[in-house]
Amino acid sequence: MWMRNPGNNKLAACLVVILAVIWVSLGGYPAWGRTPEKADAGKGAAPAPAATLPSPEVSFIGKFSCPVKRSVILPFPGIINSVQVQAGQMVKAGEVLARYRLTPEAQVQLRRRLAPPQVPELQGKLAEVERALSQAAAKRREIEQLAAKNLASKQALAQVENEWKLLGRQRQATESQLRQEQKLAADDLQALKDQMGNSMSSGQLPKEANLKSPIDGYVLLVHPDLREGAELPANSVAFQVGVMDPLIVKAQVHEMESLQVKVGDLAEIQPESMPGRKFEARISRLSWLPLKAGLEQPTYYEAEFEVPNPDLILKDGMKVRIILRKPK
Repeated sequence: MWMRNPGNNKLAACLVVILAVIWVSLGGYPAWGRTPEKADAGKGAAPAPAATLPSPEVSFIGKFSCPVKRSVILPFPGIINSVQVQAGQMVKAGEVLARYRLTPEAQVQLRRRLAPPQVPELQGKLAEVERALSQAAAKRREIEQLAAKNLASKQALAQVENEWKLLGRQRQATESQLRQEQKLAADDLQALKDQMGNSMSSGQLPKEANLKSPIDGYVLLVHPDLREGAELPANSVAFQVGVMDPLIVKAQVHEMESLQVKVGDLAEIQPESMPGRKFEARISRLSWLPLKAGLEQPTYYEAEFEVPNPDLILKDGMKVRIILRKPK
């Protein structure tokens, strides 16, 4: 009865097709000769995505800085007599930058340093010890002569011998302390000579002192209050002198990028304040220690780029973009 009904035949055919499709989708194999090996050949992991090519350049942000920068400090409170240079001027090591005179209070303090009381005190103490030692030596000889005639006891001889040895050790200690204080006074006098910039003798102060450049370079900074007649406190940074050619640029390099660069690699410097201008640089230093060692933060290393600056158009503090071309 079921075969005679055309509707039932159509329904059965549809069910067979649906079951076949489900069976194939679940891993079955069709009846038209597809082998399991052929079926599995089309299955498996999804095709790997195309490998991304590394970027042909590495970019950093940094700032220009002088490789060597020295401050000229006013060592004592002083009144400026004259200023010899201005910012941007080229100077040589030892060149006078400014002249000043000491304030009255500073003069009193320096005179005390030039004549330290410890040295004369120790000299007086040493003279007393030597006088006592001489008296002890005379007494010792006298007791020895009496003991040789059995007129002095062994105890008296031992006592005077101990006193003489004790005074000898005291003299040695005083002499050592005196030499140390004299050496400190001489070193302090030399330090004062270097600070004052003038020849000085013990107990005498110059009427005028100089501030000199410590290196060859350019005047980067002049104290804003440094002018004739101005009074500045001690330890004021009167000038700053630095090397301007070449300049350096310091940048932070991510750990992955640090593996792609090395000392000597060429780079391109693009100052933000000079659109369109490009300068050639070279990696002069690459740190092997991270700037911060915390696990919760990414690791960066410091890279230093050397940039020629013969025309002195580049200045300390300028912000730049660094392009490092990598070999393809």
